[in-house]
Amino acid sequence: LSIPPFFDRKILEGTMLPRSSSLFFLIVVALVASGSAFLLSSPLSHVRSATPSLRASRRAPKFGMRALSASGASDPVTGTKFTEENPDDNKQQSKGGGHAVPGAVEEKISAETQAKRDRIKEHQDSCERPSWGEVAQTILRQKEAFGTLATNSKTKAGFPMASVVGFSTDKQGKPIFCFSTMSAHTVNLLADGRASLCVMEKGFVGAADARVTLMGTVSKVEGGEEEELRKAYMASHAGAYWAQFGDFSMYRMEEIEQVSFVGGFARAGSITPEEYLASSPDPLEAFAAPVMNHMNEDHTDALKDYVRYIVGVEGDIDKVEMRRLDRLGFDIRVTKGNDSGLLRIPFEDEVTQRKDVKTAIVALSQKVGALKAKAEKEDSKVE
Repeated sequence: LSIPPFFDRKILEGTMLPRSSSLFFLIVVALVASGSAFLLSSPLSHVRSATPSLRASRRAPKFGMRALSASGASDPVTGTKFTEENPDDNKQQSKGGGHAVPGAVEEKISAETQAKRDRIKEHQDSCERPSWGEVAQTILRQKEAFGTLATNSKTKAGFPMASVVGFSTDKQGKPIFCFSTMSAHTVNLLADGRASLCVMEKGFVGAADARVTLMGTVSKVEGGEEEELRKAYMASHAGAYWAQFGDFSMYRMEEIEQVSFVGGFARAGSITPEEYLASSPDPLEAFAAPVMNHMNEDHTDALKDYVRYIVGVEGDIDKVEMRRLDRLGFDIRVTKGNDSGLLRIPFEDEVTQRKDVKTAIVALSQKVGALKAKAEKEDSKVE
């Protein structure tokens, strides 16, 4: 996923805006207010470029992606120009002009820094990722899931009311709920079923993480299907014994009108309801958590090597964390000082079975070993 400008410069490009000085911040604000701005750069690290694997045939479509508009500036992480147009406008249900940055001026960077950004962008763009529909389905299918449900207030007409609620999904991925008749959101839904549900990916930290909003009509489930959905809800929420109480009933978002996806900075747009319902959750979702826990607890050195030799990051890395795991690869959150961001590591081949995950990770380690040996040989020649 892409990361906001000024968010991860230390890691990926070797230059960044100092953020620790309050005085510096006030000076910048004053200059911007007067129509001027400046950027300070200081070398902090270097980036080694790994040759990207251009396997674009299976790359996920970038539904509705629109970069920010900032007078020729670019994201220092991916090198994406903020003025780039949406590559697939017909997927964008709600078109916008991006974020205008008042007083922004074209960023002045050296040819060397731009080359580093271009190499990182080339690598990250070449990485295969699941489609937005797959990611949305995977987020909605998480166990013990909670989200924010916005309903139309019955007592304060015209005002939305947001509630944190537990939910699960039916076989299609439509959200199902178990609500008490006493809950305010239940009262609202019985009067007006129009609602939206916002769900964040597991372990959500901030803007670089993914979230999905489904907008539609929620209604009470009647007939024999109610007990089937109740069992599904309780299977997802192991401690929800109360779901069997007499004043609790099952509800479902029957008609999905719109699906909005935010996968991180400059990766936001709409997925059609048909695309969402036709997608499947990632096949590794059921066991991704224990695999990531194992890597984060026992193999952080290997994760750092993946970042250095596959993505191309050099210099000291304070912390790494495998953040997402899917059939096409995984994302690593890299932390350096006060800065952090997500980097994509692609698998050599698609993985759909748990037994094949270890094989794929071993293959990456072997690739890193070869790249490391080559780098050491080149360094010895220089010496």
